[in-house]
Amino acid sequence: MPKVKKSRKVVSGKKTSVAPAKKVAKTKKALAQTKLKHSVAYYDCCSSETKKGLKGVKITQICHHCKHNSQKLAIAKVHDREVEKQKIAQA
Repeated sequence: MPKVKKSRKVVSGKKTSVAPAKKVAKTKKALAQTKLKHSVAYYDCCSSETKKGLKGVKITQICHHCKHNSQKLAIAKVHDREVEKQKIAQA
């Protein structure tokens, strides 16, 4: 195909300037929570829920539940590990 040169339209008038959007500073804790993905906890949740039985619940609802609660489950798992470490250290 032949190359077609398009004429550029020149817009005369005022230039509009857009102010840059303000950036909200996040705390370290908020940054850590947004960056963390707990895929192992997600799959453990899905596994445990399906072992219990679906009981008329759609698999997508279970996946949604596990997706949003995976971080809580991972934190609980870490807490349980810490408790076990303390028990072993005391014994």
